[in-house]
Amino acid sequence: MGHLFRHQDGQAAPAIANIPAPQASTIDYDWVLISGFIIVLTQVGFAFIEAGSVRYKNSQSIVIKVILGLFLTILIWWLFGYGFSFGYDFQTNFMGGTKLGGSNWEANQYGNDYTNFVFRASGAAIAVSVLSGAAAERMTFLAWSILAIVYAGFIYSGLAHWTLAKGWLTTLGYKDFSGAGVVFFAAGVAGLVVTVLLKPRRFRFDPNTTLQFQRHSPIYIAFGSILVFAGWLFYNGGIVAQGANSKYTQGLVAVNTLIAGATGGFFAFIIRYFQNETTSLVALSRGIISALVAVSAATDDMKPWTAFIYGLLAAVFYSVLAKVIPKVHIDDPVEVVPVFLGNGFLGIFLSAFFDTKAGVFYGFGAKLLGMQLLGLLIIFVWVAFFVLITLLILKGFGVLRIDSETESVGIDKAHCLGEAIVFANQIDEVPLVKKTEMVQLGNSQIGSGFRPGFR
Repeated sequence: MGHLFRHQDGQAAPAIANIPAPQASTIDYDWVLISGFIIVLTQVGFAFIEAGSVRYKNSQSIVIKVILGLFLTILIWWLFGYGFSFGYDFQTNFMGGTKLGGSNWEANQYGNDYTNFVFRASGAAIAVSVLSGAAAERMTFLAWSILAIVYAGFIYSGLAHWTLAKGWLTTLGYKDFSGAGVVFFAAGVAGLVVTVLLKPRRFRFDPNTTLQFQRHSPIYIAFGSILVFAGWLFYNGGIVAQGANSKYTQGLVAVNTLIAGATGGFFAFIIRYFQNETTSLVALSRGIISALVAVSAATDDMKPWTAFIYGLLAAVFYSVLAKVIPKVHIDDPVEVVPVFLGNGFLGIFLSAFFDTKAGVFYGFGAKLLGMQLLGLLIIFVWVAFFVLITLLILKGFGVLRIDSETESVGIDKAHCLGEAIVFANQIDEVPLVKKTEMVQLGNSQIGSGFRPGFR
């Protein structure tokens, strides 16, 4: 059983990405495992963000998609994804072919498959959660389930093998600390393909429509963003698995993550104020996530002042793209494209200049820039091609998009046994409220306190 970890014919043993070397202490394994637990909790944050970004009539359905994506990712990664990502590839450099379904998992001096699975599967679930935002208010549960399985089990797993498992793309020279490109840019590309092929929500860009498309709860978005911000410290921190031997790096990663997130949120808030002459809780929240995406490209190889620059530029990039995307009639209610695609690209691009060990500004030339751009191109083509093929097949079977009646009524009422929040006694309260209006206060006095949603 141990032969898969041992050196064969002078070749390097198949890597368990970023898991401690033989001399690392057990504490490192515990840290990675705990980080994986916390990353799973970020799903609550993504659920809040996405529920708050859609119309109320579809808020329950998008939370279902987030949770469903989490469960499907865990199961498909246990069966195939982990093996494709971190199994031995028999020198094909394409995908792993061992460790499928938990077979031959080991915990020894060369690595710990069990700990690695928890951390990496929870990270894969983040990518799927990002993608679910692009499917908001339009995709059927069946289509979403199939897409989640294909994306987590095959598309993302291939990218993980090439990069996070120290595969051929990393060997070529592409650098990505925790997934600005392979996780977030890739999910943004997939989200762009999804939202374009699904087409906009009915009447979304009709200038004569009387329908409202505002986000139903900016407060949910803010709550979710703070939860994700906290979880991101463990997401980036867990990559530094050798904390007992790399205390400086582990602390640096946490500091850079905090500085970038705070900077991004603050400047996105300021920029939106000057754009619209009003405050925006949504911009404040989106700026946090945008900066976290960007800084994940090289959190371990930058100075804290560089993290500040990353956060500032991420806020600018998000603010510009958030204005441009609707103008070209791309319907992206959760803003997956400006936050994840845009800032995933920005982070990988900036790392070619600011990386302290290979960046242009540190005298290492433009080689890393070329490798970063090549890596982004490869990721874009790989993801866009297979997501498009998957969606076209689903569309061909007529199961991709919800019907117009469901879209008008809302997915929650049509398929989820009612809206997200159901007032069990609302029917009984209506006549009582009307009676109170007439007898005690009169129609004019109760109007401001009466909720139309009870009618």
